[in-house]
Amino acid sequence: MSDFCNKIKTICCKYKKVAMFIDMDGTIVEYIIHPFGSITTKSKGLFINGKPIKIVINELEEISKIENLDLYILSMARSNIIVEEKKEWLKNNASFINEENYIILSREAKDYGDDNRNIIKSEKILEKLNNGYDYAIFLDDDHKVIHKAQELLKDKCKVFHISSALV
Repeated sequence: MSDFCNKIKTICCKYKKVAMFIDMDGTIVEYIIHPFGSITTKSKGLFINGKPIKIVINELEEISKIENLDLYILSMARSNIIVEEKKEWLKNNASFINEENYIILSREAKDYGDDNRNIIKSEKILEKLNNGYDYAIFLDDDHKVIHKAQELLKDKCKVFHISSALV
């Protein structure tokens, strides 16, 4: 078992019920930089063929076996089409995560915007914490989002940058 898996297991030993939230882009699927303005509400095929980051997915599959831990996908998408592609991608590449645990926010559906982009994930984690979880774990690659999560969730959540799962 890896060092990252051991850290997650240690956290889960301290709490009765834990939720782990996992970002997608740049965390479990290769992040592709598209030209500015190229992603629209009509964009198709941008995500569905994304390359899985196997080392992280394998770690998460092992972590998913921890009895008092529920895995959640917590991701954002510019369009509803990309939301659907992300769901399909997850079914194909991370089937050990329950579909009812997909939280994929759409900019097109106004789930988030420029004003709350960096805090919306923290707000979603807090909602779950208020509904039956003792503690949360958050894995992401975006420094601004990570720092906001640390600031807003304080001692209710352990935040990890994706690099923690890669070493």
